[in-house]
Amino acid sequence: MKNKTIKKALYKIKKKNKQNINFSIDIDIILNIDYKNQNLPIREAIPLPYGNGKKYKILALIEKEKRKELYNIKETNIKETNLKIGYKKYIEKIKTKFIKFDIIIATPKTMQLVSQLGKILGPKGLMPNPVLGTVTNSPQKIINEIINGKIFLKSDRYGIIHSSIGRINFTNQQLISNIQFLINYLKRKKNNTLKGELIKKIYLSSTMGTSYLIY
Repeated sequence: MKNKTIKKALYKIKKKNKQNINFSIDIDIILNIDYKNQNLPIREAIPLPYGNGKKYKILALIEKEKRKELYNIKETNIKETNLKIGYKKYIEKIKTKFIKFDIIIATPKTMQLVSQLGKILGPKGLMPNPVLGTVTNSPQKIINEIINGKIFLKSDRYGIIHSSIGRINFTNQQLISNIQFLINYLKRKKNNTLKGELIKKIYLSSTMGTSYLIY
């Protein structure tokens, strides 16, 4: 994928932003995944070099003895993240379909109850997962990683990854670095059962804007 092609797309996206709104720059990656042949969906946690500029709403379902360090994160990074900390109170809220979070983190201990929420959290992609690091005995580590640019990707049932890769006010070099890092990361994750390349096409757009083919 050539930087020149990405630059042209970014130029058009930014030129069309007549209202000077700091839209998200979104990427759609069409994968060579065929669910009928049992190829597994892609699900990854990726540390973007410059993050994507999004302020995530994080819920940490943590037992009391682990909360002190998280409160320190909340105090020192108040501008970077919207962090809620608790356990059983939020479990009960989620049971009533009260879900206003982008990411939910749990520990192995609290997963005893959180796992009962699978039918609610699973379809929304919010179920904590040890593979992604969102079930952990070191919740402060994953939260700091999210603050510093880690994003979570999941391909949908059509084999497409939809994600934000930055914002309009990012420099072109920052956006290109994020895009190239993401693509190179995914290429290294190729499933051995696939025939051909993992990535088929890539489109770039702004929120509600025109999509441009860059790969």
